[in-house]
Amino acid sequence: MQPLRVDTVAVQAMATRWGASVGELNSTAAPTGRGLSCQASAAAVSAAHVEVTAFTAGLAARVGAHSACVGVADAGYVANEADAADQMAAVAPRASGV
Repeated sequence: MQPLRVDTVAVQAMATRWGASVGELNSTAAPTGRGLSCQASAAAVSAAHVEVTAFTAGLAARVGAHSACVGVADAGYVANEADAADQMAAVAPRASGV
């Protein structure tokens, strides 16, 4: 088995980028005032804009949730590694004296 190596700075940067993407997704707005509402094509485009807006909102929510989870998981990983290093340091002096 190979050791797991995690670049925690890169993981935090990824979570930050995902958080920024949420802001970009939420700021996307459909154009308004395209054609007469009585025209079938204008109505279809308006309906599509509503669907795209709903999808974008859902995607932003999922990306935001994953971004938060990645940040929490990374913090837990860093804390676990620090704890493991402390435990190994406590044992190392006794083991080296044998």
